[in-house]
Amino acid sequence: MSIATRRDFLKTLGAAAALSASSLKASIPVGPSTAGLPATEFFPNRQPLGKGAFYPLPLTSVRPKGWLLKQLQIQAGGLGGHLDEFWPDVGPDSGWLGGSGESWERGPYFLDGLVPLAYLLNDAGLVAKSQKWLDWTLENQQANGMFGPTKNDDWWPRIVMLKVLTQYQEATADPRVIPVMRKYFACQLSELPNRPLRDWGRSGSVAPRADPSRPRI
Repeated sequence: MSIATRRDFLKTLGAAAALSASSLKASIPVGPSTAGLPATEFFPNRQPLGKGAFYPLPLTSVRPKGWLLKQLQIQAGGLGGHLDEFWPDVGPDSGWLGGSGESWERGPYFLDGLVPLAYLLNDAGLVAKSQKWLDWTLENQQANGMFGPTKNDDWWPRIVMLKVLTQYQEATADPRVIPVMRKYFACQLSELPNRPLRDWGRSGSVAPRADPSRPRI
């Protein structure tokens, strides 16, 4: 590639980045879905965690416009908004809806895309579609703090669903979320010594073997 060509390429990248940036508009969220959550509110790491260089803003504090908005609308019209309508694993028999179907990670991963998509677009149909999953999860916590399908006690799908619940709480300030999470974390803390993370959960949480000084879970 010639110097001139590389320069043209870099200019194109710069223009694309500028276009993407202009497609985002940071603003104070308004409307019932945000429940008055300040757009600039963020939570720095607490000790013993290290200080972070960047902190994520709550969901809906940045609204899509232009090209990005169009891409999200395309996603909503495709698999992101309609997967449950033809794939049984995230259909009405899902274990994450109280059914007898798939009860591991597929429901939580579907929600991990659906919830932010619904609230970023302020799409009433997608909000309603996601709400039945969220309501079931929040209203069916077990007495010991565990949540989710009872026939699968793996920690991993709960890790994914915790991310979903975090985004949902940011967008709605639903008062049910934090108590459910606190009760769950107390359960996890008490059970981890006898039932440690495994498989995917362990792969994402164990420190690299090359650094024996770092603690492991």
